[in-house]
Amino acid sequence: MPPSSSAVPMPAASPSSEPLGPAAAVRLAALRHPDATAMTFLDYSTDRAGTPVTLTYGQLHLRARALACLLSRSTAPGDRAAILCPHTGDYVVALLACLYTGVIAVPLYAPEAFRTDERLLLAMADCAPSAVLTTTAHEEPVRRLLADASRTGQPSLVCVDAVDPSLARDVVLPVVERPDDIAYLQYTSGSTRDPAGVEVTHRNLAVGAAQLMAGLEIGEDARIAGWLPFFHDMGLLLMIAVPLIRRIPVVLMAPFAFIQRPARWLRAISDHRATHTVSPNFGLDLCADRVPRPALDGLDLSSLRFLVNGSEPVRAGTLDRFTAAFAPYGFRPSAHCPSYGLAEATLAVTLGRPSAPRVLTLDRAELARDRVHVRADGDADGYRVVGCGTPADQEVLIVDPGTGDPVGGDRVGEVWVRGTNVCAGYWGRPERTAEVFRAALAGGTDVGWLRTGDLGFLRDGELYLTGRLKDLIVVDGRNHHPADLELTVQEADPAVRRGHVAVFTTGVLDEAGEGAVVVAELDRGTAHTDRTAVRAAIRASVVSRHALDVRDVALIRRGTMPKTTSGKIRRSACRDLYLARLAEAHTAAASDGVWA
Repeated sequence: MPPSSSAVPMPAASPSSEPLGPAAAVRLAALRHPDATAMTFLDYSTDRAGTPVTLTYGQLHLRARALACLLSRSTAPGDRAAILCPHTGDYVVALLACLYTGVIAVPLYAPEAFRTDERLLLAMADCAPSAVLTTTAHEEPVRRLLADASRTGQPSLVCVDAVDPSLARDVVLPVVERPDDIAYLQYTSGSTRDPAGVEVTHRNLAVGAAQLMAGLEIGEDARIAGWLPFFHDMGLLLMIAVPLIRRIPVVLMAPFAFIQRPARWLRAISDHRATHTVSPNFGLDLCADRVPRPALDGLDLSSLRFLVNGSEPVRAGTLDRFTAAFAPYGFRPSAHCPSYGLAEATLAVTLGRPSAPRVLTLDRAELARDRVHVRADGDADGYRVVGCGTPADQEVLIVDPGTGDPVGGDRVGEVWVRGTNVCAGYWGRPERTAEVFRAALAGGTDVGWLRTGDLGFLRDGELYLTGRLKDLIVVDGRNHHPADLELTVQEADPAVRRGHVAVFTTGVLDEAGEGAVVVAELDRGTAHTDRTAVRAAIRASVVSRHALDVRDVALIRRGTMPKTTSGKIRRSACRDLYLARLAEAHTAAASDGVWA
């Protein structure tokens, strides 16, 4: 059954031209509609069917005010507060309390017990929080983390779920969110060795949410369901900020609950009549591959208007398989919404529209020379790229990364972005900020561009992505895009696990030159597979499709591929792991067999 609450009407626009942010929206809703449901969390820890736990606007505001009162005793505006809460209402309370007090929120995640988390330690050292917000269930793991993080000093530790709501009576909230003040630091999900905290201002947050609401047609009749982590930009914007600002029902579950049983996400969409949801590409793969038919009984996805797909390369084959699997249950192909964004732009850069996604088949040889040549649909030798929508109220240019000159639609270049959604820079990194956020076109007069590091082209106003600039494989003067090579590898042999392939070069030249290295996970049921035959199939496919020599193929056990917390393959970590194995054995034979 859908939630009992209905969308709360938006308040009249304020005299200011600034769009509304989530903190102001919750304060208004708590005043006008305190008993309306703000959020519903599905708890699968004690009930496999999912127990709904709701928070009203009044409860959310009261708890956030009480925590803000406690925070204000040990912090000052501009201090940082790290959020190490689980994926529950406590996380949202912690975020709002930071926004209420002017403390800079640092959305992270609860550490696992008895496990060292290097990414958390580095992020904590980078932001140097004055306070750490967690829950009583995670207090001990957090204390152990803080003991290991001596570089962070000794921040105060607050258990969000233990704060007395009566403290809210003692607090006055005089702080008004100044548009250019930093609201939170969004740590990117790339290398663990150099975490970068993106400075997201209150204006960035409000503008980014407004762009999503406009581009995705999120009106007062919308309903959102999802599982994305709150500490990632897509989760924070689409699962928290947008529903709170628009005041529409949102139904949430923990990411682990989805990974355990992907059908839970589909069931939440069906049961709560969600109109909007979001997932990286791998989430659609999981559903197409792992949802058993009995779990689909009674499923109805006809309410879904937008399935936003972003955060990692969107695969045309994945869209096809998802549609084939769930069209019998009411899913419409027009609901596919491939989009593109990044933390540095407060999420959205381009957004898809409610129509069947555009897919182009490119000539691989021309693409290797950064040229766009469209081949006939169905050409087996072509590379299929999916359109990721049109600009979301901002400027988007394709630029030659070497010269700074804009290029036409027949050329691949770096995606550059400019708009009020683009963030201020990286926390404590002025040189990197200048390089990434202050780029200038050739001639030096057209300035203020964000260099995304992503490669692509524009065709009929729509953005198509081909890869990452830093991941580009250049051999014999030809450019090879890892995403294209990885797709070839996963299709080479059924033993290769879909979506768990990394292709890179080692950066080491020898007499044979520099070729590509493939690291691929083996799928279930491959214990007795002839691995020599798998390697041969991979080499043959890459040579035939790309005319590229594969120097080595390393097959690894299922579940051992290095990935970011958002599910992206960490190619640099794969490279490091591969080189470390070679160094240990002093021979390329170190990668033979299945290693972890």
